[in-house]
Parts: sequence; structure tokens; C-alpha cells
Amino acid sequence: MVRPRKIAVLLDSHYDGTETAAFQNFFPVRGFEVEFIGYLRGASEAVFFNNNNPSETITVTKDIGDVVLTEYTGFVAVGGYAMDMIRYEPIVEEGPDGRPKELPTASKFAIDALRDPEITVGTICHSLWIFTSDPTALAGRTVTCGHNIIYDVLNAGAKLAYDAVHQQLAGSHVDGNLVSGRHPFAVQEFMETYYAELLKKGY
Repeated sequence: MVRPRKIAVLLDSHYDGTETAAFQNFFPVRGFEVEFIGYLRGASEAVFFNNNNPSETITVTKDIGDVVLTEYTGFVAVGGYAMDMIRYEPIVEEGPDGRPKELPTASKFAIDALRDPEITVGTICHSLWIFTSDPTALAGRTVTCGHNIIYDVLNAGAKLAYDAVHQQLAGSHVDGNLVSGRHPFAVQEFMETYYAELLKKGY
């Protein structure tokens, strides 16, 4: 079954507005609907703010608990600090070793998307954080990311994609159904790489 040409963008406060604006301009003109989703924690909507310009906001009314992944072609975790914010749980039940008994709700959702080979998953900069709650989610994957979460990613068992010509982490990289981007300044390269992966799947 061919899925709808629809991309879910996971959002919370401290999102990177460069990325959200770029997604809204790039994908719809290529025939893909962009829908912002979030972890609303029981509310009917949430207003999330831009990390670089707090007066700029996006109102989200679609909770991840209401998302049916088979209704989407793609899933993108937005950068900035949003993917750390979204892991926050109001109540955390700890195990005997002091660690939470359950993964954050948003991490479980994102990992389910990553494990669905029919969904093209995208991350930029800090947003790989959403997967690092589970030590198996990124294990063995090769990715690129923001330089300040390199060790988070390595400690999660991933490998880094390096651009030897420019002597820096790669601007974008594809590993299976995961497309990662280095930084918001590389968002154009990320989107073109991500779009190419969608086309390879026949969308």
C-alpha cells in the first residue's frame, strides 16, 4: 500500500526555526504535506517557541498518541533543544537502580518510527537526542550531527560520517531509512538528500 505523501515533524519548544521554515517551504511545493506533531501531555494543544526567536511560535494540535505511523511517508525530528525538551515526563517512576522504568513517551514514539522501514526518518543537529534514551536505537548506525552531541551519539553506539574533503562531519548522510543532517546551515543539503530518499521509495 502506498502511503500518503505526508511528513510528520516532531516539535517542542526550543525548536530551530531555520529548519521548520525550510521544511514548510521545501516539501509542500514538491507534493508533500508537512504536519507538526508533539507530545501534548493531555492538553488539546501546545504552543512551542523558536529557540532563536522566542516570540515566534508554532501551535501544535496533533499529539503523538494520536499519530498512526502508517499514514505518513516521513518523520522528521526537528533540531535545536526541542528533542531534549520533549523527553521530559511530569512523573517518572524509577527502578531500583534509580533509572526510569520506562523510556520517555516521545522517545518510544520516535524509535517506533525509526524501526519502520517504510518511513524515511530525518534528524538534524541535536535531534538525534530523541533516540539516545534507548542504547540500542542508534547502535551500528552511521550518522552526522551537531558537533556538541558527538559523544552522546558515539556513546549510543553510532558511528560518525566524516567529510574528509572539508575536514568536518558530513553535511548529510543516509543509513537505511535514517537521513541525518549536521547543522541548520546544512538544512538545504539535508532536505535534498531526504527528498531523494523519498523518491527512491516511489513517492
